[in-house]
Amino acid sequence: MNALTVLSLAAVAACSVAHMPWYPGMYGAYPGVHPWYRSGLPLMPEPTLKAMSVEPANIQAMAPVPWAYNMAPFASMAPIHSQYNARDEFGRYSFGYNGGFNNRAEMRDAFGNVQGSYNYVDSDGKVQTQHYVADALGFRVSGTNLPEATAPEFLDYAADVAAARAEHLAAHEAAAAPAAMPEPKYIDYTPEVAAARAEHQAAHEEASAAAAV
Repeated sequence: MNALTVLSLAAVAACSVAHMPWYPGMYGAYPGVHPWYRSGLPLMPEPTLKAMSVEPANIQAMAPVPWAYNMAPFASMAPIHSQYNARDEFGRYSFGYNGGFNNRAEMRDAFGNVQGSYNYVDSDGKVQTQHYVADALGFRVSGTNLPEATAPEFLDYAADVAAARAEHLAAHEAAAAPAAMPEPKYIDYTPEVAAARAEHQAAHEEASAAAAV
């Protein structure tokens, strides 16, 4: 058994040497750190380190550029001189403040109708005034900086449209005019009715004369 083991190890070593002739054997005659030192392969040359020249950077100083702010001029807010605020249990309130050209006032009644106004100084230095109302008809506002409504410009009707309008208006006026009432015509009583009326009139006169005595 031992002889068979020795022969197997020898065969493995021989195969290893045959495949890698540069390898001196399994840990055999190990000369140093790497086994290929005995194989006759050329050694790697020693690296040569060269110093790199560093050129100084050419940094130029930049002149400062002033910032340009595109801002509209504004007027400083005036201090508030007086203010008030009152309300009650019915939902009514009124509040406001007064600061010279910057003021406001608003009030609300028990039915929820609100009206108020306020002033302010715009970017051009002009005092602008706004009035507003909020009630059952909606919200309405008027102000000095709002465009004013111009009267609408009416165009003339075409010839055929004007003729149709005139014809329709004439027919409408003719239909609305009251119709001429015919003269009343009285009808004579029949003989029987005339006799009854005369008999009734005579009885009425007789009764009146008796009452007067």
